[in-house]
Amino acid sequence: MPQITDPSFTIRIDALRKYVEICLLGLWDEVTAKRFDHELRRLLPALTKGGCPIGEQNTLFDSTGYAVQAQDVTTHLAGMAADRSIGSRRIAVLVSSTLSKLQTRRIAPGYGVFDDRAEAMTWLFEPDV
Repeated sequence: MPQITDPSFTIRIDALRKYVEICLLGLWDEVTAKRFDHELRRLLPALTKGGCPIGEQNTLFDSTGYAVQAQDVTTHLAGMAADRSIGSRRIAVLVSSTLSKLQTRRIAPGYGVFDDRAEAMTWLFEPDV
């Protein structure tokens, strides 16, 4: 299972399950946001190599250890959220506070936002109707 571990984030790819798990940590600056963007784009092709076209995977962002971010970081992340070339079938964000939930909904309005991991995982893998 391809993985990147950084002090500010981890990215794990499970192509067989069509699943990406990302853990975000701490308070970022623009340099960290750009590093995350670069590393995610570098690792995502592992999905295709494992038989999952990019866009068919489900992604969980665990942001329970992630601070509410400054405007420059949220602007960068919003741009990533809108980029269909790195999009997912479904994206769930696990949050730990109301403020984080509000910021997530502003950055990525189409994402599912949850405070319970089991609910997020159930939602991610629900069949399309």
